Amino acid sequence: MARVILLRHGETDWSRDSRWQGHTDVPLNAAGLAQARALAEPLARHAPTQLVASDLVRTRETLAPLADLTGLAIAEDPDLREVDVGSWAGLTHAEARERFPDGVERHDAGGVGWTDGETYERVATRGMAALVRATDGLPASALVVICAHGGLIGAVAGRTLGLDAEAQRRHMGRISHGHAVYLRRRETPEGPLWRMLGYNAPLLGESGPPIEMTIH
Repeated sequence: MARVILLRHGETDWSRDSRWQGHTDVPLNAAGLAQARALAEPLARHAPTQLVASDLVRTRETLAPLADLTGLAIAEDPDLREVDVGSWAGLTHAEARERFPDGVERHDAGGVGWTDGETYERVATRGMAALVRATDGLPASALVVICAHGGLIGAVAGRTLGLDAEAQRRHMGRISHGHAVYLRRRETPEGPLWRMLGYNAPLLGESGPPIEMTIH
């Protein structure tokens, strides 16, 4: 029954301007670095036992203050990368609509707009594989903080609930910067079963994390 906090990285210049980032290695901006510093103490109060990030700099920078505070190393897993958006990387929604109107219509309806990138189903598959690897063999007291990307976190969250990627994107909404999905893993004869304890949950504010992360 290991527990997981799936955390979206802090703000970058591209995400501030609503540009698709995909695999482009965009660092945090000043606001994102401040978010990372502010997240460290609330996350540390949960006593995490393991930190994992994608291999893109914006996720490692988000976890760096938490790593400094807890003394934990940050493991990297490239399967936690954001969806590959192909030729849409760097474009705003308006720019993409001008160049790829049919693709944007598909994307806005919950499908995949780009034709030279990656599907959300593929992202869900590799993201789930990374989630299972990060939690295999851990005791019930373990808490893994995984910092990844909005598209991947949403796709993985939907997969844990049995939703396909299109249904997840239509019905569950986006993950905000510095917000998280809370999961608990339970073992079954058929393999891991995931229980979702919170979706797009804020970690900051006087009330603290909204989900009680006990192992009862």
